[in-house]
Amino acid sequence: MAVHKGESTELYPVAIGIIDDDDKYHLIEASRTLSRQLYLWAKSTEHLKGKGGINMIPSITSVTLTHLHLGHVDGLGLFGREAIGSPSGSIRLISSAPVINSLKCLDPFCVETITNESTIQLGSGVALEFWRVPHREEEGSETYGIVIRGTKKSIFFLPDHDTYKETLEFHKMSTIKDWLRSLNIDLALIDGTFFTVDEVCCRRADAKGIPHPTISESLEKLGQKNDGDPDVIFVHLNHTNPAIDDESKKKEIEKLGWSVGQQGQTWLI
Repeated sequence: MAVHKGESTELYPVAIGIIDDDDKYHLIEASRTLSRQLYLWAKSTEHLKGKGGINMIPSITSVTLTHLHLGHVDGLGLFGREAIGSPSGSIRLISSAPVINSLKCLDPFCVETITNESTIQLGSGVALEFWRVPHREEEGSETYGIVIRGTKKSIFFLPDHDTYKETLEFHKMSTIKDWLRSLNIDLALIDGTFFTVDEVCCRRADAKGIPHPTISESLEKLGQKNDGDPDVIFVHLNHTNPAIDDESKKKEIEKLGWSVGQQGQTWLI
């Protein structure tokens, strides 16, 4: 409500923009706020002109989807003739077969399907590696974390999963840190949807129907950041999450060496 009243900045659904070494533009996730996110992308990389930065709304080469849930796919239709008007088959659409098979607005896309531990060359100097995670598969979907592998650094993007217990068991790992180290990454952008379950329980009776590890649980399991640990940034924060604007919550995260994502952040990989 604060956004509608002009009292707060609008925060968009989670997404990542990637500019490869040939200055081609790639998206991970496509939300209903796509046009505003593309503008933000252009503004956020103005300082990188000549180093892969852009100063206009980019033309998208590929769209990769982690899973089928609303907020991750509901902007795909904007690539069609009524909005952007991308030519038929002009954009790579990369995701699992269950996701692709559930989508209807596929005319602008050339489909590529992935499975667990697949690797795809996204563009010059950038590859994607896919790691399946358990997450609300009631639609028959599949959910993936994605390692974005650059020539200098690598980022793990994990906006959604159900529980650490299920995820770590699936990958035969004992701890979060063990799993992240095994991926050989520099930065992990991980699910920070809720700070605690309390912020959901008071709003809806079926809180268990939207499972996500809480930031509180993540901090308990991660503990203090040590030398050799990848950086961890919490992303995909729900509008109820106090870590968005409560400085005391942010400090609770930061004192352990981790941080909260900011809209428009950029990294050179």
